[in-house]
Amino acid sequence: MRRQIIRGKFMRFVSPRGLLATLLCSLSFVVHAQLPAAASAAATESAEAPSLPVREIQVASEAFTRGDKIPSWVEPIEVPATRRTEAIVMRLWDTQFRADSQPVFYVNRAAQINDSSALASAGQLIIDFVPQYQKMHLHSLRVLRGKEVLDHTSRVQVRFLQRELGMENGVFSGSVQAVMLVPDLRVGDTVQYAYSVEGTNPVFGSTYANEAGWDWPIPVELRSVILSHPVGQRVDWKMVGEIGNTDIRPDISQAAGWRKLRFTERGIRIEEPDRWVPADFSLRRLQFTSWDSWNSVARWADGLFPPAPVPAALQARLEQWKKLPTDEQRAVAALRWVQDEIRYFSVSMGESSHRPHPPADVVRDRYGDCKDKTYLLVTLLRAMGMNAVPILTSLAEPRTVARYLPSPLVFDHVLVRLRLDGADYYLDPTMQGQSGSLSKQGSGVEGAAILAVAPETTALERMHWTDAVARNTAILDEVIEIPALDADGTLSATWTWVGSDAETMRVVSRSLPEERLRKFALGGYERRYPGIDLVAVPVLEDDAANNRVIARARFKLPKPAKAYPDGWVVKYGASIMQGIYDLPRNFKRSYPAKVSRAPYRLRYTLRMVWPSNVSMMRDPLERNLRNEFFTYSTKRVFRGNVLQVERSLEVLKETVTPDELLALNSALQQLESITAQGEFVEREAIKTSGFMGMGGSTLKDTVRRRLQEELAAYDRVIAAGRLRGNDLVEALCRRAEVRAEMDEPAKGMADAEEAVRQGPSNPRAWECRGHVARDSRDFARSIPDYTRALTLGGNEGSLYQSRGISRFFMGKYQEALADFTQSVLISKDDAESRHYVLLWQGLAARRTGQAPSAELLQAARGKGSDDVWPNPLLALVAGSLGEDGVLQAAQRKQGDDKDMALTEAWFFIGQMRLASGNVAAAREAFENARKPGVSVYLEYQAAGWELARLEQAASK
Repeated sequence: MRRQIIRGKFMRFVSPRGLLATLLCSLSFVVHAQLPAAASAAATESAEAPSLPVREIQVASEAFTRGDKIPSWVEPIEVPATRRTEAIVMRLWDTQFRADSQPVFYVNRAAQINDSSALASAGQLIIDFVPQYQKMHLHSLRVLRGKEVLDHTSRVQVRFLQRELGMENGVFSGSVQAVMLVPDLRVGDTVQYAYSVEGTNPVFGSTYANEAGWDWPIPVELRSVILSHPVGQRVDWKMVGEIGNTDIRPDISQAAGWRKLRFTERGIRIEEPDRWVPADFSLRRLQFTSWDSWNSVARWADGLFPPAPVPAALQARLEQWKKLPTDEQRAVAALRWVQDEIRYFSVSMGESSHRPHPPADVVRDRYGDCKDKTYLLVTLLRAMGMNAVPILTSLAEPRTVARYLPSPLVFDHVLVRLRLDGADYYLDPTMQGQSGSLSKQGSGVEGAAILAVAPETTALERMHWTDAVARNTAILDEVIEIPALDADGTLSATWTWVGSDAETMRVVSRSLPEERLRKFALGGYERRYPGIDLVAVPVLEDDAANNRVIARARFKLPKPAKAYPDGWVVKYGASIMQGIYDLPRNFKRSYPAKVSRAPYRLRYTLRMVWPSNVSMMRDPLERNLRNEFFTYSTKRVFRGNVLQVERSLEVLKETVTPDELLALNSALQQLESITAQGEFVEREAIKTSGFMGMGGSTLKDTVRRRLQEELAAYDRVIAAGRLRGNDLVEALCRRAEVRAEMDEPAKGMADAEEAVRQGPSNPRAWECRGHVARDSRDFARSIPDYTRALTLGGNEGSLYQSRGISRFFMGKYQEALADFTQSVLISKDDAESRHYVLLWQGLAARRTGQAPSAELLQAARGKGSDDVWPNPLLALVAGSLGEDGVLQAAQRKQGDDKDMALTEAWFFIGQMRLASGNVAAAREAFENARKPGVSVYLEYQAAGWELARLEQAASK
């Protein structure tokens, strides 16, 4: 019978599960207030009041002045008129740089207010500077009201606030905000203010670098940037960005030993960025730099990390680490000590923004930021003879650094690269919660640009993480048990977080109260199962060695089986996958959208045990989706009273272009269409015991009836003549296979032939014709069909296995072994499929006189008669469990599930007997495999093939 399922939403388009915002390091690059916030309707000067904790301070009198004359080198620019009617319009945005021994930049802005909604933001001006090495001059602050000019320069109140990037998070940079509130502001007014800031961070020496934002999320009538520099000084420039015209060329002039570059654009209006815009997607900005190469940046950075002695306080500990067996263990010990014992706190004032504190000071104070902790870790690793260097990278724009000209301003983070045994490991000493070996720690951004801090470095490199998917995996395993259709049930759930997620959960769980843990456990189930309740408090386990965190919970389900006229339904769903995609509301957009996280793998398994009187016999159903955005597989097997479901979703892309959004949405809809949200058991599937235990239906009766019903259904559908294309091919194939399962493969061949005629490029058609040929014991004929299906892109795992089985029964055991081995490699992420192909691989190996494969021995290790099925079979074929143990495991099952397990058990016992030369005992085992009449099982069919071969051999 065809699968009867309850469909529903697979993805809720809500924000993905938020992970802990672990504080890393932010090198204190002051962006000089000429760069607007990309996602704000107004820039820094016109933003809302600071949301982070602030404190008012006093600055030295020479650090701030007002009313000073505009410097003579500044080129005056008139404020253009505007006819725009948006709430706020930037009539003029002028930035002028002077690259001298004492660098200065000048800013002149004029913003017109057209709506009362913009009064609050436009009237609050915020300018950032660092008094420690910069001086700010407020030249003018005026309100243009018609022909009136209201000058507020001398009387506007200026407050100086230390709005740190979170002193509560351990960042202290010395940056100060000059905050001004413009009085008596009205709709129609234009606020114009001009200021200059002189001075630069001394850590950069005399090499010049700066940048100016170009786009603003509000309309700009005139954008002007002017750079003046001595003729003898090299200053390169580049317009960087992903929207708008980046081919803006300067007007260049030269006079009195100075070179001047003028960049201009009028009428700028961009779409306001929303929360879906990726962090590393940049609006246009104009970059200036005198750094001539990445080598010059690397040599500058290398001077910040000179060789340093190991702090005396760590000498004894270092000697202990040196005694560890391997370099990796020594590196892990040093990394964990720096991560756990040196708390994160950044005092990044002046040169300390980039120059780390000496390792001895860091150990003494027991705090530091990314550069301090990196310097200490590199010192420790080098003292143990390891190849470790600091590397510069960007957290804000990890993949886009290569677009920029060489400059230290493009980096905001530093970590350690360790080269060990031919592999690169990226160690972040600011991370918390990491555990296990280096290969199991969470990964960073794949492809992130890095610059090795070493004098020989000449170019940027890309960060690559081996096994990145394995380091970013989350798993949910569920077991639902229903003792009776009208009774309460139980749900056991196990969440497993691996790699990056484990590190997040490890930190979060340290302070997670019991009530929050209960809410987390119930959160994914309360809507699906109203009235659900926890049996006990969820339990958290930390598998530190494998960098996994596991949570277990057990629930009471109020009557999960819901009655309907034709049967019962129990809902289920992969809640761990819900919300992993977050699509923007509007697909028509100018910017790319970050819609998920990649690479990321989510896995879900379900074992649903129905009452013992339920007898289901649904063919294994597997569906796969592969596209540029994700790979998805869902597999369902319902035999007897046990339903088993496996799903896997691997996210391949986290950011999509506007043109890709429709394709992604269509792919997600297709995913939903093949994903069940519940299981239906019809009333006919309930076994009757008969009068006084006599005359009840058997499994053989049930299988035969189901096959007849399915055959009749396909007869009706095909006869109606409405199916076309692949749908018709699938219907013909299923009818052909049903007839083969009813021991009538010859009748099914006509349908299989028609399927090939209807779909010559459909691998399913060739696969089903191969199946029918095989079930007719025409093994030689099936092989080219399986091969053709492989070339057309069919399911490689199952096709290699099917072709291997045909070769096995042709006596071509070496070729069969090669096919099974290939299938094992392909099926490594599908546990159940892999188990069965490992069994066939083991049988073929025994027929060729070879030992069981390492994969089979590994899968069978420690498995016994008490293990879940089919693990006892693995142990049997691997040679570690006897026949009695396997039969005991099968006999412990109940109802039809026991008969199905016995079918498999006797078949593989027969194969083992046959491989050892005990033909008579093998014949008996194959006959036992046929007795329950589970004709839909391959083992039932294959037992018949072996009996036929034995009879043929005996007659010769």
